[in-house]
Amino acid sequence: MPPRYYQLGFALTTWICAIVQIGQAESPSHPPFAKAIEPYLTKNCVHCHGADAQEGDFRVDTLSQDVGEGASVNRWLEVIEKINNGEMPPPDEADLPTAQQNAEIVEWLAARIEEGRTARLAQKQPVSFHRLTRDEYANTIEDLFGVQYGVADPGGLNEEPEWHGFERIGSVLSLSASHIEKYYSAAEKILEEAYPTRPIPPTVVRKNALKLRGGPSGQVVKELEEKGIADQVRVDMWPGHEMQGGRPGPDGGMLKNGGLFKVRIKVSGLKPPGGRAPHLTFYADKIDRLLFEQDILAPEDEPAIVEFMADLPAGGHTFKMTNDVPGPSNLPRSGRHGSRPFISLEDGRIPWQLKLTDEEGLPLYPFLIVDWVEWEGPLEPADIAAKRARFMPAEDGNRDQAKACLARLCDAAFRRPVETAELEQYYNIVEEEIAAGADFRQAMKTGMLAILCSKNFLFVIEGDLAQPQAKLNDFELATRLSYLLWSTMPDEELFALAREGKLRQPEVLKQQFERMIADPRAEEFSQDFSRQWLQMHKLGMFPPNKELYPEYDPHLERSMAGETFAFFQEVLHKNLTLREFIDSDWTMVNPRLAIHYSIDGIEKDEYQRVALSPEDPRGGLLTQAAVLSLTSDGTRQRPVHRGVWVMQSVFGKSPPPPPANVEPIEPNPVDSPKATIRMKLEAHKHDPNCAACHRKIDPLGLAFDNFDAIGRWREEEVVPQGTGANPPVDPSGVLPDGRSFTTPQEFKKLLLADIDSFNQTFVKKLATYSLRRAMTVDDRADLEAIASKSKDADYRVRDLVEALVLSDLFQKR
Repeated sequence: MPPRYYQLGFALTTWICAIVQIGQAESPSHPPFAKAIEPYLTKNCVHCHGADAQEGDFRVDTLSQDVGEGASVNRWLEVIEKINNGEMPPPDEADLPTAQQNAEIVEWLAARIEEGRTARLAQKQPVSFHRLTRDEYANTIEDLFGVQYGVADPGGLNEEPEWHGFERIGSVLSLSASHIEKYYSAAEKILEEAYPTRPIPPTVVRKNALKLRGGPSGQVVKELEEKGIADQVRVDMWPGHEMQGGRPGPDGGMLKNGGLFKVRIKVSGLKPPGGRAPHLTFYADKIDRLLFEQDILAPEDEPAIVEFMADLPAGGHTFKMTNDVPGPSNLPRSGRHGSRPFISLEDGRIPWQLKLTDEEGLPLYPFLIVDWVEWEGPLEPADIAAKRARFMPAEDGNRDQAKACLARLCDAAFRRPVETAELEQYYNIVEEEIAAGADFRQAMKTGMLAILCSKNFLFVIEGDLAQPQAKLNDFELATRLSYLLWSTMPDEELFALAREGKLRQPEVLKQQFERMIADPRAEEFSQDFSRQWLQMHKLGMFPPNKELYPEYDPHLERSMAGETFAFFQEVLHKNLTLREFIDSDWTMVNPRLAIHYSIDGIEKDEYQRVALSPEDPRGGLLTQAAVLSLTSDGTRQRPVHRGVWVMQSVFGKSPPPPPANVEPIEPNPVDSPKATIRMKLEAHKHDPNCAACHRKIDPLGLAFDNFDAIGRWREEEVVPQGTGANPPVDPSGVLPDGRSFTTPQEFKKLLLADIDSFNQTFVKKLATYSLRRAMTVDDRADLEAIASKSKDADYRVRDLVEALVLSDLFQKR
């Protein structure tokens, strides 16, 4: 049976599932129903679906004119579907509307339905509840207890639903029975790691090369010892070599309780001239987590010692260490160790074995040489020990200390001063557990568990039923600011200012913004906001076909994402303008991405800014490999998907839903001339149900047709089947307003000429992320004011974020 507090804590948590936020749909200027829709319905629909006749038991004359928010929204969706499919008006009717008229009706209805959905997502009551995302949960737990809980591990927390890429929308983040079970389980594991029932003293365990090779026979060891070279044996890791046999993790109970561990590896890395550097990866199998990766460049006689920290959950673990680069493996007999362990390049190999170096001693392949792997832990550094000591009495059995510790935890976890009655609830749990026979430390952990399962911890709560107010109080403002910039709870300085009632003072809030944006924790904002705004969760959703794109690997995929995050961080840190997101004469690359982009001279394994030549087609976000790949399907580029992404991310608009049963683009017939995807998309222009929308979408995606499904530049489209030569790529297009372009660079110039539209989109995306809700018509004046300040500051990104933080919009509920 769960502890008695279980029902108490989650009775409160379950209650909030019924609470929604309220608001109005964003309603941009558009013709009213009576002008936009009614004449069309009267002419084409009412005679079959009105008062005199109701074919299919369907009437349109009685549908709510409040299309998006009224009771008839599902019926209006049917109307869109029937028009899109060409079923209505019936094709045998006289004086049918044109395809353009049908498209305008569909677009108007779809826009109103989306506005209604936006309004429902933006609803707010006197008290608003926004559940922490799982990343915010993990960061907050680490701030409280120094435990790096693996929310994405198998059995961790559920993935978040998203709306237009955003995972922080309060009305979308529901709470299910599955969530409750996982929060309860997570809290138990977190507290057991922080305050273990049976602590394990830290130890150091080292595996030398003989053990890493899987433990050679006693005879081999004896021979090596007789020669005096047993301690000179090393592990030679060929391209693709995954450590087998003696896995690189500790044996025994060292990991039983989990905790924080330091891993050190003594390793050399040899890079062939003009080739890739060897890439060391360290992976935890059972929790499906990459713990470490790095290119290794170190001479054989000057090996490096790389180290990293790993916070692991309790239980048994197995690990894999890999030289994660392509090349000849050691699987053929000519590549195996045989009975002769590797000692050094100078010592060489048996004559019939594959050679590692050429005649000049230069490596032939990306090669790793491992001397040993060492583990130390479980560790509790002084800063983590201090965090944990705040919440656990130093004196066993001291009730006064127990209450003080619970009060400190409540204040920190709830992100506001705890009320006396609340504190008593949690302290009574401790007393009841002690009375039931639990020891004092375990009783305290039960009280903490109740706090971590409370709605006050799991949700960002804004508002007060007893004292309704339009603006956030200082503690709510501190929380909103902290989760915006750091994706975690406020620190002590923010709490202190909130307690003093000073945080809302404009000069104080500005000073705090400047302090926080300069803090390394602000990298969370660069990663989290850019990931959600740009819908980076789609990267890798359709892994590229290995036969078509053999060079695509997990390291390249991670490098693609890393470029986009590093690029955003550079723009923010240097306070560059929004124009850089559209086009730039630089980007951020690491060695793996530099190879992909054919950029020379990048050796150090970190993201670094590189200049792009004037003729380079790259620059900005739109031509980065991550964006180009996430809008592809694993086999080919998808101009329509790329166009929709540009509409959503740059223009802040979503196209209406496509007609049902649209025929997919088929592979090129073997006996037909090779045709580009662009040529096949031309068919949409001849289908009146598709033409209107595709005229708006396709040019935005076709502008980047020079880039294939993994973002490589090409001049012609490789068509696997068909006759004749591969056709040349044509990236030209015409925008709906008549402006034309012939290259990606020209297209980006057109976007830059309309920078104000992008500015407005960016402000709206940032506000949606910050306030955890969709923007509504009521927010328009505030959004326009922020956009105006951004324009006055030449669209500089850090200044724009500051303008949002200092705005009335940010400080309102």
